[in-house]
Amino acid sequence: MKTLTILSAVSFTLAANAVPVWISGNTKKPQKPAPVLEQNFIIKAVPAKAVLDLAVAGWCEISINGKRIDDNVLSPVTCQPDLRNSSIVCDVTRFLKAGKNNISVLLGNGWFNCFTKGAWGFENAAWRVSDSCGSPCIKGAIAADGVNLVETDYTWMAYDSPIVFNALRNGEWYDARLEGKRGNLRGCRAEPYPPTGKTSPEDAVPCRQFDPISPVRSFAAAKGGTIYDFGSNRAGWCEIEVVGEPGAKVVMDYDEAIKDNDLLGYVNLFQRKGKEPRPAQHDEYTLAGRSEGEKWHPRFTYHGFRYVRVKTEGKVELKSIKSVFVHSAFESVGELKISDKVFAKLQDATRRSYLSNFVGIPTDCPHREKNGWTGDTQLAMETGLWNFDGRDSYAHFLRMMIDSQRENGAVPCIMPWTHYFGFQWGSGPAWDAILFQIPRQLYRFYGDDSYAREAYPAMKRYLEFILTKAGKDGLIEYGLGDWCFPSDVMKLPSVRLTDSAYVYWFCTELAFWAERFGETGNAQLYKAQAAALKRAFNAKFYKGNGVYSNGEFVCLAAPLYFKGLCQDGEEQKVIGELVKRVREQKHRAMFGILGAKWTPRVLAEYGYIDDAYQFFVQGEYPGWAKWMENGGDTLWETWKGTYTSFNHIMYGDLSAWAFEYLAGIKIVGPGFSKVEIKPYLPKGVDSFSIVHKVPGGKLIRVFAKRDAAGNPVYEY
Repeated sequence: MKTLTILSAVSFTLAANAVPVWISGNTKKPQKPAPVLEQNFIIKAVPAKAVLDLAVAGWCEISINGKRIDDNVLSPVTCQPDLRNSSIVCDVTRFLKAGKNNISVLLGNGWFNCFTKGAWGFENAAWRVSDSCGSPCIKGAIAADGVNLVETDYTWMAYDSPIVFNALRNGEWYDARLEGKRGNLRGCRAEPYPPTGKTSPEDAVPCRQFDPISPVRSFAAAKGGTIYDFGSNRAGWCEIEVVGEPGAKVVMDYDEAIKDNDLLGYVNLFQRKGKEPRPAQHDEYTLAGRSEGEKWHPRFTYHGFRYVRVKTEGKVELKSIKSVFVHSAFESVGELKISDKVFAKLQDATRRSYLSNFVGIPTDCPHREKNGWTGDTQLAMETGLWNFDGRDSYAHFLRMMIDSQRENGAVPCIMPWTHYFGFQWGSGPAWDAILFQIPRQLYRFYGDDSYAREAYPAMKRYLEFILTKAGKDGLIEYGLGDWCFPSDVMKLPSVRLTDSAYVYWFCTELAFWAERFGETGNAQLYKAQAAALKRAFNAKFYKGNGVYSNGEFVCLAAPLYFKGLCQDGEEQKVIGELVKRVREQKHRAMFGILGAKWTPRVLAEYGYIDDAYQFFVQGEYPGWAKWMENGGDTLWETWKGTYTSFNHIMYGDLSAWAFEYLAGIKIVGPGFSKVEIKPYLPKGVDSFSIVHKVPGGKLIRVFAKRDAAGNPVYEY
């Protein structure tokens, strides 16, 4: 037996190891303050080891006896909430004491309760359609020696925290006058409609705070208030220090661009017009009025921004404001330094864009959407793994996709998906390729095929599904194609070509895994399907003399990028045609996000590294260098950049390209068990230094410079 003392000082005697239940602090209000769920419990002595295992639907901060158990933020990383939720599992022995103990859990809405109305329908997500209206909730226990010291049940109490509003995309409002008051004290509710999916220990890299920076300038905003420019576009929040009277308020609106001396405001267009009055990326802090001053930052939201407009109400002085970078706490395993200032700036921008778009899960942009677009993820994955150890987080994202796969084999284009948005538009081979890309790249970089074994049944079901989309010619057109191409100077290349090229690759991938896993019959089947697609592809698109389709860069690159797809014996004609057209266009980026990865890689693979390099550093539109020339320090969503995102990662393969073709690091054996190094110093570049830490800690170092005669000298 054990004794539990709850906040109202009433004691209950319960059977040991009662089964935990999902509980919430639900008040059935449309706008609920973030609740604190709390329980007291008594132990005679501190056990040798006590482990917390707490499943969380939403985000949380956990404290035991008044001390936070970790420094993670936006925790835990979201899963697909109706199919799986993460549990926080950790040793909490050091926080316990003999006698009375207390555990408190501050709960934020996170991805679980996106109740504000937006373009992607998270307010209508299936997991919110219940009597609880999506209230964040918890389920779990602290256990030692097989006995629960405390578990979630109806005896827990709840009260309202000073966080009076929090929403993933809209922001957070905090009233410091409510600190310590335990407003609306009430019993917790055992959820009658608890989360329906599985729970499993959190398996993704947690998010943390990094690199607080001060503004580089400030100026009066046209619409009132002061705009602070931090000189760097990033994901995170502002931390403020203020002093003032009780009830005074600091209001912050975040944006990544300005126009006419005020915030651009484009982010708010992606809410459903007329249905949601709260602006996106908007924080409010109401002062308690402490004479020594007050310090605050949000806890259950994050923003994408370079600029913040601050307005104040009442008597208040802003003593300090800093931009705090929030992202998954990856270990950095790659470093690239280069004498070319343009490429150096692009490498820095790529890393910042990558981290800004990995706040728990990989996303497209950190401001208006925060959606886990699968196409962006698969295109940037290699850049991610050359620069950061993202193994666990990619495995987490892969499991989200496996969980989400429909019975017919289809997979969503964003994760989490909402039943309103996810399968209806945006899916297709170029996006769905993430199901194949994650197992392949984790095997390539880490030498571990367990992820492929986990995903293999899903990959097989997906191939069966996508082949049902084939036309009479055996080819597939089911997706967005070479997305974000420069539409003012070219037409969209054939989606049928790019989709079919991906499906050919899916067949070859499955043939590889089938052979590895001992399924000889399936391997032969997938090889036959790949051969049939190759015949259909070349019959439809190859015009002869090295030209595919209408000769667009992406159409010429596709059959060379996906090895074995090109018409037999025609590879040199195709690369020759591609080089000719690239030079005719003066290395302008005449492609979208698929061509941006395929074209430079194909050129470099066939020995035209100088031509590939010029794509990145030439200054004409469309091109990467134009972004930097126009003041960008992150990668943009479109080549022109007009009223779109200025912090996207989908054009970010350039960093991986540098590791593989400038440093010339070729992973011959999985997990770097065998490596070849063939560096190349491009024309016009004086030197570079590239370092990568492989699994196990060994460093690959490649240095290049020019001698007195201008000839390249390499060390590795």
